[in-house]
Amino acid sequence: MHIPNPYTLPAFDFVGGSTQDLIFHCYFFKTKKPQDLSACVADFSIINFVNKNGKPLLSKQMEIRPDPNRDGDVNNVVCVTLEADETVNLPAGKYIYQITIRDISGEVEIPNHGLIHIIKNINQAFIR
Repeated sequence: MHIPNPYTLPAFDFVGGSTQDLIFHCYFFKTKKPQDLSACVADFSIINFVNKNGKPLLSKQMEIRPDPNRDGDVNNVVCVTLEADETVNLPAGKYIYQITIRDISGEVEIPNHGLIHIIKNINQAFIR
């Protein structure tokens, strides 16, 4: 029996308390054409890998914008900035992130999950 890998989005490693700009390009699976997200909203959420059934530790709206490498013709880029104060208190460890995209009609798309490894910040007090 084949069990699909749900962690197909890029993995990220960073020190808790560092600012991270995460950028994702959205394309249709079969045709590889840019997916226009102009009439969509997107959410970025993080949950602890050990507590996959819990509530998100962080959830924030993503920005949708044109791909600067494509002359800005299609809004197929979703991005989020994780601010230092949002990650400084997260314990070192493995986390799962999820991007959720909802279009104007309410249809929801979740393009699998990705992994984040947070390394302990050795001077958390400096950031607070």
